[in-house]
Amino acid sequence: MMRNYNSTGGSREPIWARATHDPEDPIRRLHTDRVQTGSNNAGTDEVSYTQKEKKGLNVFSAAVFIAGEMAGSGVLALPKAIVDSGWIGLIILVVFCFNAGYGGTRLGACWDIIEERYPEHRGRTRNPYTTIAHRAVGKWGSVLVSGCIQFTLFGAGTVYLLLSSQIFQELLIDHFPRTSFCVWFLLIAAVLTPAMWLGSPKEFRIVGVGALLTTAVACVLFFTQIVMDGMNKTVPTRHEVHGFQDFFLSFGTLLFAFGGASTFPTIQNDMENKQKFSTSVTAAFIVILILYLPVTAGGYFIYGEDVTANISMSLSKTSLVTIANILMGVHLVLAFLIVINPVCQELEEIFKVPRHYHWKRSILRTCIIFTMVVIGETIPRFGKILSLVGGSTITLLTFVFPPYFYMKLCGQKNPLWPERHIPGYIRIYLWELIVIGLVGGTASTYSAIKSIFGSGMTVPCYWPSS
Repeated sequence: MMRNYNSTGGSREPIWARATHDPEDPIRRLHTDRVQTGSNNAGTDEVSYTQKEKKGLNVFSAAVFIAGEMAGSGVLALPKAIVDSGWIGLIILVVFCFNAGYGGTRLGACWDIIEERYPEHRGRTRNPYTTIAHRAVGKWGSVLVSGCIQFTLFGAGTVYLLLSSQIFQELLIDHFPRTSFCVWFLLIAAVLTPAMWLGSPKEFRIVGVGALLTTAVACVLFFTQIVMDGMNKTVPTRHEVHGFQDFFLSFGTLLFAFGGASTFPTIQNDMENKQKFSTSVTAAFIVILILYLPVTAGGYFIYGEDVTANISMSLSKTSLVTIANILMGVHLVLAFLIVINPVCQELEEIFKVPRHYHWKRSILRTCIIFTMVVIGETIPRFGKILSLVGGSTITLLTFVFPPYFYMKLCGQKNPLWPERHIPGYIRIYLWELIVIGLVGGTASTYSAIKSIFGSGMTVPCYWPSS
């Protein structure tokens, strides 16, 4: 009788693991061949499965990468978003954190299913999210996911560069008063280009640790200064009623703050034990919420309508804020290296770039950052790009695709595969995630496009001043 797996959790041994107890089983023979030869379908330069497991990320390291990649830009932009959306935004923030975290665990479950069913994907896979989409719904799904990832990470990387440029300009304005924001953007992009030539996250683990630590300390310093400003405040905090466009622009910012799902499969694919990815996701989102809530609520209640798009620019200019800005600048640089890596690997797969270090990798990744510079110099307002990306592709990758692909994979039937049952209440919740994501994301995307190309269109850096 075929064993029935409940999709809500519980310990289990995958069917492929049980099959390998039989030395004559074809799956075991394939696994043995791959360990001995160090090869798989991806090419002869692939590392062996055993080598991969020894060098992979552990649960803690994966959680650090997830939290470090997501927390920076969100904590800076969320206070303004909450002010524009009203107090209800604080509730939405908590709800989105839970929803995005659960969606991340479903994405991890999708990869568990893929490895269970397809032996060729048990080694390192360069484009795991598109592989999930292809196995769930077919080629059209993988093409759509690939396009969304490219757009998301280009946008997120551009936001990180714009924010770091703004912070460095503020920090060094006394020393370089004539250096414009647009010039800082070019300089930071140039400095980061060589670092982009590294391979995958496991080749620069210190980046993830540094990204999270700098954010955590900066948040403590920001919140301390917010409390001090509140104690010295002599006038009431002003709050106004905002229209639908401001609300849905804020909606996009809230979505962006939890939009790390595009990198999740890549991080999971570098883990020693990929079945524990859900634990890493859960831990990371708890840390993120702990970092987000105090600064966001403080910005809303203390500064109100006076808060800027970047909360660090609203605080009193003290040594605490200076140190926090330095840490956030470092964080954004480190997080940029994490968030841009999956799109680099995706394009390298398309252009057949070798997996080991090769001059083609350097050329391709340099072209990627050049394209981001063009986008950033054309739309030098991180808030607009943030809302556009958050409302469109991040919504799809974080709130729509994970539950949909999970239900599709669990619904597939094969005599060799264990049956997977999704309880009715979980299935209803998954569909609610999809519907809310589609409706809210569409409205947010429309508002962002209207803001970018409307009457208040931002002048590009290279446009001659009048």
